[in-house]
Amino acid sequence: MGGTGRLGRLVVDALADGHALRVFARHATAAEPALAPVERIDGDVRDSDAVVAAAAGASCIVLASHGVESRERDGLETVDVLGARAVVAAATRHACSIVLVSAVGAAPDARQPLARTKWAAEQIVTASGVPWTIVRSASFAQTWAMILTLSAGGSGRPSLIGRGEAIHRFVDVRDVAGVVARAATDDALRGRILEVCGPAGLSASQLAEMVQVANSWHGSPRHLPVAAARIIASCLTPFRPDLARRLTLGIAMNVSQPADGADAEAPSWLVTRPITPETMRWSPPSTVPTA
Repeated sequence: MGGTGRLGRLVVDALADGHALRVFARHATAAEPALAPVERIDGDVRDSDAVVAAAAGASCIVLASHGVESRERDGLETVDVLGARAVVAAATRHACSIVLVSAVGAAPDARQPLARTKWAAEQIVTASGVPWTIVRSASFAQTWAMILTLSAGGSGRPSLIGRGEAIHRFVDVRDVAGVVARAATDDALRGRILEVCGPAGLSASQLAEMVQVANSWHGSPRHLPVAAARIIASCLTPFRPDLARRLTLGIAMNVSQPADGADAEAPSWLVTRPITPETMRWSPPSTVPTA
């Protein structure tokens, strides 16, 4: 579920050799660039009947979707919560396990809206009675490479919300994909919460500087005051909730990443890649992944 985005594509690639896969997403059959040669089904993860039907014969369901890009006002909440319920119904029907991709800092009172909805999804999955693994990820460096590159426009100066000095352990999405792929095939990881973070704390300002180095850009990043971003997000919410959500997530990035969850563990086998200017080099593909 969610196999066409930035993370999902890498998970599909990691599992395509040696495993029969089925990708269920809103535009799975039309995804560009083309997915690996796997079965593809178009559908909405919130449609329980469609999810149950798509999961027939599966041994594990990977739920990697999110509602950040949804243009529905309640898209963030419904994709995670209704999606988790639909996947639980499918896993219960077909006696298979679930791997849920969540977020570092997931909690009912988290500052990040995404972390709150992921926490709600976690509660649905862990209370379901089906075998599960949760993979909590820090923010993908590659997502921020895209955001910062696009924000620069033709100026060569990426835009940040606030000062951009809060510290986060941004992670290379390839490392997260590797953990998700292993979790999908290793029953020894059931009942565990795995937390995947980058090897060092970095600020958004440092990422912006890496983007500039990667593109041979000069000058200092631009800064949008947090108060101004809140006003813009409020005005956008009725018309473009997806853009308002991006601003809200950017605002929340001004608070440093919470400490590792007491209920989570770092994968013992994983050595995460450092984030470098090469990691932060982004150019638009024919279709921009959204996850």
